[in-house]
Amino acid sequence: MAVSRALIKLGYTTKITLTVAYKAFTTRNLARRQMFWTEPWPVGIHGVPWRTLVNIDEFGLHLNATNKKYGSSPRGLEIRKPGNYDRGDFKLTILLAVETRDPTIPDGDIRSVSNPRFWGRVNAVAGTSAKAYCTFVEHVFDTYDAINDPAQRRTLIHDNLLVHKAPEVYEAVRDRGHRIACRPPYQPQDGPVEFAINQVYCCIERSWSEVSDLSTMQTLVEELIDVGILGMDATFVKCGYIWN
Repeated sequence: MAVSRALIKLGYTTKITLTVAYKAFTTRNLARRQMFWTEPWPVGIHGVPWRTLVNIDEFGLHLNATNKKYGSSPRGLEIRKPGNYDRGDFKLTILLAVETRDPTIPDGDIRSVSNPRFWGRVNAVAGTSAKAYCTFVEHVFDTYDAINDPAQRRTLIHDNLLVHKAPEVYEAVRDRGHRIACRPPYQPQDGPVEFAINQVYCCIERSWSEVSDLSTMQTLVEELIDVGILGMDATFVKCGYIWN
């Protein structure tokens, strides 16, 4: 008890531990992370205005993602509720892209503070192919006209998944006048989109009573994406991106 009180006085709280892969701490990968933050493109993103960054990733949702994990009850009593138990092959794959708002854009216009932009696509399949990822990337970057207006050039940041590094993805981005910078390996905390993904997970869990099968979960996820991801600027700040 004395130790607990001392920790509280020091400002410590009990938290869920974040597990980081052992490979994140290898000399090579630590150096790659250092270069990502301190070197200019194409090695890193130093000097790249964060309002020109677009972060894309995909994630999977099984039906049991809707199950609540916490509850309250009198001491000694269990908490049980009906829910989706078997993971099976029932899964959604969601592609999500986020960017920051631009305060230089007039209020009300797309990408202004009051009208941020994000993209999402929900597929009732397990996993993402290079073709599906490339199609989504094309959909995102077709909204810019970097060929005729260099100010609209964007830098795609994504992780090192093999399908992300497919030649057709790089060609699609390059042909539209944009560029790509891969995030450091095994460092999800450097990806703003990861925090947006966490929002989706939390919303799904809070809406557990609305989900009975894969179809209703897909509808719910699509509605969440339509409503929008909150605090996109904050997700970039949390990852260490500095306004420039």
